Amino acid sequence: MVDRHDYVALEWVKGDIADTLKQARSALDAYAQTTDGDVIGECLERVHQVHGALQMVEFYGAALLAEEIEALAMALQAGGVSQRDESIRLLQQALSQLPLYLDRVHSARRDLPLVVLPLLNDLRSARGESLLSETSLFSPQLLTIAPLSGETLAQRAVPELKEQLRQWHHLLQQALAGLLREDHGPSNLEDMARVFARLEALCQGAPLLPLWQVASALVEGMLTGVIANSPALRSLLKAGDKQLKRLLAQGIDGINQPAPDELLKSLLFYVAKVTRPTPRMQSLKERYGLDEALPDSAVVDAERARLAGADRNAMGSVLGALCEELVRVKERLDLFVRSDRQHTGDLEALLAPLRQIADTLAVLGFGQPRKVIIDQLAVVLSLAQGQREPNDAVLMDVAGALLYVEATLAGMVGTVEPENREENRLPTTDLTQIHQLVIRESCQCLKQAKELVIDCIEADWDRSAWNRCRSC
Repeated sequence: MVDRHDYVALEWVKGDIADTLKQARSALDAYAQTTDGDVIGECLERVHQVHGALQMVEFYGAALLAEEIEALAMALQAGGVSQRDESIRLLQQALSQLPLYLDRVHSARRDLPLVVLPLLNDLRSARGESLLSETSLFSPQLLTIAPLSGETLAQRAVPELKEQLRQWHHLLQQALAGLLREDHGPSNLEDMARVFARLEALCQGAPLLPLWQVASALVEGMLTGVIANSPALRSLLKAGDKQLKRLLAQGIDGINQPAPDELLKSLLFYVAKVTRPTPRMQSLKERYGLDEALPDSAVVDAERARLAGADRNAMGSVLGALCEELVRVKERLDLFVRSDRQHTGDLEALLAPLRQIADTLAVLGFGQPRKVIIDQLAVVLSLAQGQREPNDAVLMDVAGALLYVEATLAGMVGTVEPENREENRLPTTDLTQIHQLVIRESCQCLKQAKELVIDCIEADWDRSAWNRCRSC
């Protein structure tokens, strides 16, 4: 097929589109701190302009992403989303990804909507819409399983079956609710794995069996870290829960009714994307011919990898701003430490900036620093509410954790050196380099702390010297 895209026209407009998206992102960031409808309206207006421009130059993959951003922004403005904070994070991520995607379209000379399909589905899921199905592009070899005989069904219809199904349904709903609350601990996933394993045993040889086999493989992937938890995947697992609810209503006869093809295809799509499959996933890949069903997987994966990181200059600015915000948080914490510590409610002022820092780290994909910040959020909240005593040990732990995150981010930003040196175009996305930067920064901080401790000893633990040591 001849590529009729006008890449000259794209080059003319993509600079203006990038500027407009920056304005939209600024408005969205402002809206995250308030509920002002005018602010989100400004964001929506800018995104609408971008959507129209992309339609005009006929780059429909990029236009589809802009369309989904606009739809979620409209739902957010109308109060039609159940998870406001998560919806804002998804919009922030999408507004950062769209200009990068346009750069890739321009340089690679191809517009592949499949590259941003996971993000498209996350945006749709956030507003309760059905997920996009790439039926024409993704066509696994679905199995046809004959229904079980009445005699076999009668053997499995034990008296306690209804009560078992009710317990499994309750356990699965609790686990899904935990994931929706962003409780990503293994306990919820382990509960889901147990439920799906029991349903596999119940449905052996029946048309409903493939659903539980694929669901079990996905949960196993989430437990082992090869599949990321996302709103779209949670939506699919909730659809699986509806099949369990149907089975509870129909009884043992329900296992002879297969799951909807679209649901099974959408679940298999996540298995097909895994590059390091578990043995169970590999078995599914072979059984359903997933490697052949996903077209141009190497091209799509390569394009997604190029889009995985934010623009280096933009990320450098964001990381610098995060470091400045962390310094302000540490200063407020230090003021509280120096006070009589009677007014623990003063710590509430730290909660909003810490949440904003955690959200920004989530958008950038920095999972470990974000987890550290979230852990400190819980500690500060308990201190502010009087649930914990604000003693030196607790406060120093919080300060130390903030120092760790600051050092990590500062290491990514790096020092100011000549711009023509390739290794200084930070932040790096190479984990080894990041580790080296963090280690160097930590060593420098430890060296300063050691010198200050010596000063404290020589000054007979002078208070000012000790405060300087703690701040380091």
